[in-house]
Amino acid sequence: MKKLIVPAILGIAILTSCEKKQNETVVTENAAKTEQVAENHDEHATQDEHSAESTKLELDNGKKWKTNAEMLPFINEQEKLLENFDDDKDDYKVLAAHLSSANEKLIKSCTMTGKPHDALHVWLTDHMKNIDLLAKAPNKQEAEKTIDVLEDSMETYHTYFE
Repeated sequence: MKKLIVPAILGIAILTSCEKKQNETVVTENAAKTEQVAENHDEHATQDEHSAESTKLELDNGKKWKTNAEMLPFINEQEKLLENFDDDKDDYKVLAAHLSSANEKLIKSCTMTGKPHDALHVWLTDHMKNIDLLAKAPNKQEAEKTIDVLEDSMETYHTYFE
């Protein structure tokens, strides 16, 4: 039950800040990686945790979705945190805390609506789960795997958003 509290609170924050209800969605591109990391953390996700309707992340008629300018600094902050992380010197728990903080600011700055908003939430839902997994990583080896997944998540963001 405790494992669901943080994602639930973040989900409520997203819905509240964006003033739009959103069905829970799943990013299919990173789902396999996310599931592998979750299994390694003994956090098996069940089918019931996902809504019956999962949304696939896709381009806007072949073009990238536009992210509002207010959100970009927090996307960039997360990317820089991941790029500058040195697993030999830095603590992954501190990284997780900084990523979570930047993500909270990202959520609070959300003014997007419509299809771009929905597409961002597809990416963001999976990204948030991985930040949570990093915070709960039982050891450095599992943290490094999760950091790789988060770096892939940032690449996914840049594939679908500008």
